[in-house]
Amino acid sequence: MKIVIADKKTSFTDKQTSLLQEKGEVVFIETKEDWNNSKEIFSEEEKVLALDPGVCDWSFPNEIIDKVPNLKGICLPTTRFTWVDGEYLKKKNIVLTNVPKYSTESVAEHAIFLMLSITKKLPLIISNGWKLDWEKHLGYEIKDKRMGIIGLGDIGSRVAELGKGMGMDVCYWSRKSKDERYTYLELEELIKSSDYIFLTIADGPETKEFMNKERIDMMKKNSYIINTTGNEVWDFNYAVEKVKDESIGGIGLDEDKIEMKDYGCNVMITPHIAWYTKESFVEDYRIWVECIISVVDNKPINAAN
Repeated sequence: MKIVIADKKTSFTDKQTSLLQEKGEVVFIETKEDWNNSKEIFSEEEKVLALDPGVCDWSFPNEIIDKVPNLKGICLPTTRFTWVDGEYLKKKNIVLTNVPKYSTESVAEHAIFLMLSITKKLPLIISNGWKLDWEKHLGYEIKDKRMGIIGLGDIGSRVAELGKGMGMDVCYWSRKSKDERYTYLELEELIKSSDYIFLTIADGPETKEFMNKERIDMMKKNSYIINTTGNEVWDFNYAVEKVKDESIGGIGLDEDKIEMKDYGCNVMITPHIAWYTKESFVEDYRIWVECIISVVDNKPINAAN
């Protein structure tokens, strides 16, 4: 058995590396350049691939899958798993695993950070060379404002708890989850009445461009939208235009492929660090190693397909 890990060896503890080595030959591919030039995944041995998105650039297309012989499973360290075609793997009897819930606290706290940043007009202040414009940079308090959460899963629930603790009026829409601590609203009413809309729905084919032009147009003037899910769930470019013409107050997200400096309006963009805290990093790798071992042992946990 070969275990090919697209990540740095130093990201794993010595104990974790030893546990993996007990299960097979472990090969680390540590950089994008090495990944693009590697022949390890095309060797004839039965293998499990552990793919960090930072090394393989959030991409492992089906045409590559077809070229990998004796592939037993693909293990992702991310909660999001749509960047690998799980259904295609399933047809080939290849298991796909992910790591759910490891970064709930970190992502929820980051969502609150994004909310506060655009409320205090931080992107405008930064783009103005850290010089305060007393007219343009006037912020707001979030106490008693309406927080509208779209998707009350693990992250959405934690965002709701934090919002309530800060004195906000917390409302939500969810396809499945219910929570009597907060007010349930139909989706249209939530979008029209919320001061802050949080997109915390799962990223997948059924939620592609969920927050489309029509729904963005429902937002009230000076309202804000925060997205910790990914750019597939909304029409980002249209939302930016709405910020620029002052139809809405601002947007916040974390994203590696676009930068805040490119927009020059109240759009807060951090690198993809919502998940990245010491605590979530440790938990992520602990579960990821467990997933890899479970696939080798034919007892997969956290199967995503």
